[in-house]
Amino acid sequence: MDEFEALGVQVIGASVDKPAANERWAQKHGLRMPLISDPGEHTVAAAFGVARPLVGVAKRTTWLIDPDGTLRRIYPKVTPKGHAADVLAAVKEIWG
Repeated sequence: MDEFEALGVQVIGASVDKPAANERWAQKHGLRMPLISDPGEHTVAAAFGVARPLVGVAKRTTWLIDPDGTLRRIYPKVTPKGHAADVLAAVKEIWG
């Protein structure tokens, strides 16, 4: 996270879990980023096309949005191993 912050990148997590579950998860993993909760109807997940209503979860996806609000990259099917490094490399490439 420190490397992202040093580049002026804000990382925000989103989950279909309730706020209390997100808070426990963040504490367990030592995360400092804000987490958005989208429980119930999964309105945000549906708007971004990642809702999986039959199983009650959302697809792990990362969107890289630049400071002007332009979507620069989409990472569908995120797997945790190596993902942060891949996104950080893209940030450095895009932002120079």
